[in-house]
Amino acid sequence: MKSFGLLSRVVLLAAGLLAAQAVFADNNSPKSIKHALGEITLNKVPQRVVVLGQGSLDTLDRLGVEPVGVVKSMMPAYLNKYQDEKYVGVGSVVEPDFEAIFMAKPDLIIAEARMTALMDQLSEIAPTIMYSVEYGQYWQDAQQNWRMLGEIFNKQAEAEQLIAETQTKLNAAKQRVKDSKMNALMLMNNGNKLAMFNEGSRFSMVFDDFGFTPARSEKVSAGGPHGNLISFEYVADAKPDAMLVLDREQAIGRDNGKAKARFDNPLVKSTPAYKQNHIVYLNPNAWYITMAGATATELMIDDINALF
Repeated sequence: MKSFGLLSRVVLLAAGLLAAQAVFADNNSPKSIKHALGEITLNKVPQRVVVLGQGSLDTLDRLGVEPVGVVKSMMPAYLNKYQDEKYVGVGSVVEPDFEAIFMAKPDLIIAEARMTALMDQLSEIAPTIMYSVEYGQYWQDAQQNWRMLGEIFNKQAEAEQLIAETQTKLNAAKQRVKDSKMNALMLMNNGNKLAMFNEGSRFSMVFDDFGFTPARSEKVSAGGPHGNLISFEYVADAKPDAMLVLDREQAIGRDNGKAKARFDNPLVKSTPAYKQNHIVYLNPNAWYITMAGATATELMIDDINALF
């Protein structure tokens, strides 16, 4: 019996070593990673990651991946732990600190759309991937980004769970929109300027992913990807059933924003949206800074649900 027990332990130990070797091999085998602007090869799971945007940091946080360098400006409250001095500050969301990035000795840099023109310079420091979404395909690209990070860090199961949970929430919100039959205006207030966004624009997820019909007026054409400047007369003429309002000044931390004060006017009050209490002031960080982040996407869904 003793010899049998010893043999069993030897077999189990050997099996454990083989399993550990398999995991090690999997973690350190070269991987070809496709991203929005190309493809890179990684020879191992990155250990020192610099993140140059809040959307990718948001998703890394949910996947349980800890970076060494982050952008500390315009950071949402739920990511405030990364303000700690143990995380290197590597510039802003529009201007990286190349010296700080270099000194952090990264083996991977994650850039976002505002850094597109700097990809070649960043790639000279370390392999660099682009984490971004195209106008008109927010949820499709968000999923690709989450899966990309899951593949890089061997967090595929976690990424798929995150996608499945978010898809369920998105489906429920979309069904509520469909059942309501409401049309909507997606608006951005920027100081004393007001812009409207439709399909194919920066905020087209309102229509493409949540399923709203755009409220329209003949006073202005549909507009392009960066929106179309309008007046409150346009808002009144479009007669929206719902209004989704983003305060850009608040998003970029310029001040507390002026949107609510500006929207307190007779033209807005003439709309079905106002009369039915269907005006939502969107989470500014989630919609403007942390787009395609896992928690940010959940907050966007929460904003849509707030209409109901």
